[in-house]
Amino acid sequence: MPDAGVGFLLVVLAGIATGVYFVGLKYVEPWKWENIWLVYAVLALLVMPITLTFATVPHLPEVLTSAPSGNVWWVLLYGLGWGIGSVLSGLGVARMGLAIGVSVLIGIDAVVGTFVPMLINTPQITFEKKGSMVFIAVVTLLVGVVIVGVAGKKRERDQASSKKPIQQGGFAAGLAICIFSGIFSAMMNFAFAFSQPISQAAMNVGAKASSALNAVWLITLAGGFIPNLAYTAFLLNHNRTWGNYLLPKTRPFWLIGLGMAILWFVGLIFYGWGATDMGSIGAVIGWPLFMAVLILASTVTGFVTGEWKGASTRTKEWMGAGLLVLIIASALLGIANRF
Repeated sequence: MPDAGVGFLLVVLAGIATGVYFVGLKYVEPWKWENIWLVYAVLALLVMPITLTFATVPHLPEVLTSAPSGNVWWVLLYGLGWGIGSVLSGLGVARMGLAIGVSVLIGIDAVVGTFVPMLINTPQITFEKKGSMVFIAVVTLLVGVVIVGVAGKKRERDQASSKKPIQQGGFAAGLAICIFSGIFSAMMNFAFAFSQPISQAAMNVGAKASSALNAVWLITLAGGFIPNLAYTAFLLNHNRTWGNYLLPKTRPFWLIGLGMAILWFVGLIFYGWGATDMGSIGAVIGWPLFMAVLILASTVTGFVTGEWKGASTRTKEWMGAGLLVLIIASALLGIANRF
């Protein structure tokens, strides 16, 4: 029986899991970005969804052939778009740092991923109390993202003046990458919001309601795997970093990649369960909540892992203010969930 309160909690847990999975990127020297990203992508986008779907969805070939082909192709394309955003997110975060990089791309992601499903699936709530509360919450979320962005820029200046730079690449380049990443990354929520025919086809052949969405994730992540594989393979060849996999004392890095994959994939599954429990507007309320909690979790992780060393007290106060606004946005979404 769907429970909006349980759904809300599941989405919060999903945001926490997804908000901390990036941290593995910081601990794999001398591996390069492409080394760890390929391990993560193969596990999270291919091995895990294939294993889970075959274990929980009976007669999977029949599901894929009985679902409307147009819907299957659209979900695959949404996954492809999300995959492009995923690649860009890794590059953007490497340049801007965990806290600010994730905050910028998630801000864009939240707007696109929230309002497109609302306008297409549930346009009737746009001018209702629930829709108004969602709008206020998303605007509040964006205010929080802007404040966090200001804090990130101030942090960059503080670290430059104290000769403690920890980022790779320029702020402007990282900002542009994260903006495009946010636009493409929103397509993950499109795959969820517009995939009901596939879930129904899975239930028609005996899949439980809680498992039917796994068929959707399988298609979505298959599309997302393509750009991830293409780009990482290009970098491995271009930078001649295939040999890094054979370097001594790097075996633990495979476990780091596994940990990243588990955290991210669990977050995705929890999001699907939680948004489904929220009912017909789960994609509208769940997505910005997912984004807000993700930012909170990634920022706290950034502090813990030393991203803010060398930042002034004033800069940290800016970040604290941004986090407070994001907490308020999450609370507003909780209120909207109860309408």
